[in-house]
Amino acid sequence: MLSVVATKIRTSRDQTGLTSTVGRIYEGYLLSEPVVGRGMVIFRDPNGRRMVTTAVRRVLATSESNVLYVETENSVYRISIREEHIAAATA
Repeated sequence: MLSVVATKIRTSRDQTGLTSTVGRIYEGYLLSEPVVGRGMVIFRDPNGRRMVTTAVRRVLATSESNVLYVETENSVYRISIREEHIAAATA
């Protein structure tokens, strides 16, 4: 489980052209690395609230070891890993 900050940096334009969610920040825990073809899930608090994306199209790594870019069917997210070690599961 990785502690992450996900920032939406691009979204598909709808018919009205509104992109109000660009720049939105999601903080939480990513249970596993994003997988192409599956939705990415970020658990946002201990009460079970989560953010689920549409299917991942591609994952891009950067020269920074703690940053990933994840393109989904509808958006692009910049994922910053806050802790590089696996967080201990809390009971």
